[in-house]
Amino acid sequence: MGLSRMMFVKRSASGGIPENVFVMTMGQQGGQYGYSRNNGNYGEVTGNVTHDGRAVTLVILSYYGGWLDVAFKEEGVTSGSRNIALNITPMETGVTVPLAVGKISYQSAATGFYTYVQRVPSNVSSMFTAANVGKKFKIEIVFN
Repeated sequence: MGLSRMMFVKRSASGGIPENVFVMTMGQQGGQYGYSRNNGNYGEVTGNVTHDGRAVTLVILSYYGGWLDVAFKEEGVTSGSRNIALNITPMETGVTVPLAVGKISYQSAATGFYTYVQRVPSNVSSMFTAANVGKKFKIEIVFN
């Protein structure tokens, strides 16, 4: 007899979107695409994400000129570093694209944990374009 495996995903009450992910509406400021509430104010984000029981707030997920800026705050944490990856899923296609980010360090009270990714693969950079402004993307931060 073989071993059967089942995967259960906890669904939120609103719209069937899995919990512990952000839903980002792609925004734009000049040549920057994504979401930012740091130096710019573009895009929108919803969702409740936790890590080790602490609330996580997305601050930046923004692409510009080959660089992807990533920043988030973790409730009550003011130092240290995390090793993360991102899973980005366009809601239109449902096809998840993983991106290894690596080590991300705490920078300041304004940005929290911040890093940037150089040489962003084309399957990620192609999402951050003017054609996708206003479209929704699921963003999962995977803590390693």
